[in-house]
Amino acid sequence: MLLGGAMTHNFEQLQDHILPLSRANTFEVARREWVLEAVEVSEEFDSCPCGQAIKEHCYLRNTVTGHRTYVGNVCVNRFIGIDTGTLFDGLKRIKEDPSANTNFAVIDYAEARGFLYDKEPDFLRSTARKRNSSAAQTAWKEKINRRILNQTVVQRRTRR
Repeated sequence: MLLGGAMTHNFEQLQDHILPLSRANTFEVARREWVLEAVEVSEEFDSCPCGQAIKEHCYLRNTVTGHRTYVGNVCVNRFIGIDTGTLFDGLKRIKEDPSANTNFAVIDYAEARGFLYDKEPDFLRSTARKRNSSAAQTAWKEKINRRILNQTVVQRRTRR
């Protein structure tokens, strides 16, 4: 999994950050204690605990110790093993065009966190692959997408 010197160095920094927040003594076991709690896309750079500059933050919670931290999208996928799949791609798409179709990863994420109401999840799933929407559907989709973005995209980096 680890190839180059920089990759190893970054992994070691991440490990040094995660292990003290975990009950397990080895990273392989410790990484299984963590779950994705939230994501945030920032317009300015921050640093992942591995040392890389990031704009895509994955907020994690340790299910054993209760500790919270964040890591970048690459680290959450590659090292922690939590698949954010197409979530960030979907968020970028609706940020660029609020009338764009929301992908299933964004719909599932938003629904699980209570960003969607009543029939909105079903509506978004039914229009996710539609090429042409009516004016009313497009307006409703934009309203929902903006609400999702308000919960995940920040202009200025917040401290959690």
